[in-house]
Amino acid sequence: MRILLINSIPYYVKQKAALPLGLLSIATHLFQKGHEVRIYDRAVEGGSVKKHVKSFLPDLVGVSSLGIMSFSDAVKVSKTVKEFDLPVVWGGHVPGLIPETVLKTGVVDYVITREGEHTIEALLEALAGKGSLGEIEGLAYLENGVFCENAPRKDIDLKDLPILDYSFVDPEKYFWRSMEYERMLHVYSSKGCVGRCTYCYSPGYCKEIWRPRPVSYFIEELKYLKENHSIDGFYFADDLFAPNVKRVDEVCDALLESGLNLVWSTDMRTDICTRPMLEKMHKAGCRALFFGVESGSTVRQKAIKKKLDADKTRETMEICKEIGVWATASYVIGFPDEDEEELRQTLDLIKTINSDVSIVSLYGPMPASEMFNDLVESGKMAYPETFKDWEKLAIIDKVGNNYSKIPVLELKVISNFYLLSILVEKKGTKSEKNVSKAWAKRLVSLARDIAGRRNFRAFALLFLSAKEFLELLYYALCFPGIRKKYGLKYRR
Repeated sequence: MRILLINSIPYYVKQKAALPLGLLSIATHLFQKGHEVRIYDRAVEGGSVKKHVKSFLPDLVGVSSLGIMSFSDAVKVSKTVKEFDLPVVWGGHVPGLIPETVLKTGVVDYVITREGEHTIEALLEALAGKGSLGEIEGLAYLENGVFCENAPRKDIDLKDLPILDYSFVDPEKYFWRSMEYERMLHVYSSKGCVGRCTYCYSPGYCKEIWRPRPVSYFIEELKYLKENHSIDGFYFADDLFAPNVKRVDEVCDALLESGLNLVWSTDMRTDICTRPMLEKMHKAGCRALFFGVESGSTVRQKAIKKKLDADKTRETMEICKEIGVWATASYVIGFPDEDEEELRQTLDLIKTINSDVSIVSLYGPMPASEMFNDLVESGKMAYPETFKDWEKLAIIDKVGNNYSKIPVLELKVISNFYLLSILVEKKGTKSEKNVSKAWAKRLVSLARDIAGRRNFRAFALLFLSAKEFLELLYYALCFPGIRKKYGLKYRR
């Protein structure tokens, strides 16, 4: 069969589009099974949905909607596809958690509730009359208007998923900048996370299971990308790069033996890092790490089940600084029932941690998270019954309903203060000065990339990015009283 896979776009601008790794895996798998596949990524490509459908004439259209912010575009895409009387199947973490709501839009025929490779293969067999819908694990659909959700599909051993075929996309459209490196791309080395964080979707979706990918798979992909597209670095887009030192050693040894000489970055927990581990990662090319610290309150750390120790976090950041790894520390403010004392503890931690970048995000309830369920069960939040309700749900990027004891305005001022600080602060050392310069270059690169698409969506995103930047300046600069209250000062 002929399958068109479409990556819908989110209506916000935070960073350059990443490679659609999930669609690449599905496309590679289906191609190996004898199907003809095309990927249309609306995040980087022009053209209309109608144009792509007419030129390819697919038998099935798959739509990826990774988050709530891309729902609107995914629905728009699906409506257009249905004009051609074609079956539409959705995939992605959030649609997989709320399949009934997605199906109620009236423009989606099937929802894949877990990984898509084997489920969409079985769906194609059923559509060809070689199987029954009711037997397909990990699939939801409507039968005579009645919602049906089959048994969940078991997690796939990642050695049974393919080495990605990057010829389905143009990797050079996804290059992003980090520090002095300009041709970086996303790859993945694992799926899932062992964490139990109550604010995160992962425990509900991944069931606290972490699955490693064979190291040889992504080493082969990196060799292809370097030989054919001259990448100079990459980012492991894993929920959790490694839960222990054994996996870190395995990956680092493979990278050193490969002779690729690429720089890379990823996400880590501060509490598993040791000096020998970080030194080995640096030797293998690691130049930047992202740490989710979340809170400076010991009580909050226990409540969200992150359980990070502040002293250990400081130690890890100092080691990164000493060996030359750019450390980003990320925090969340506005947790349910968080009060001013907790907030001040977090801000005090930020001021005492020697990270290169501090990012402060605003809490928003994530579907399937323990905190989301608690808010609904306690009556503090109504469960989003309709598609529009889900679209209005603010997750991380925006403030929706405020469940904390801190005024919304103060949360916005603090969050945007730290965003602007990345661009304007110069802390004294040569390496730290490069932080603001690198982020400025990254923003210019993002704007240039969007403008280069030369279509209406690009114009809309440029307008939106300008609006977001003006909002950032407004909250970061126009409320000196709030900044003074919390001791927030721009350093020059």
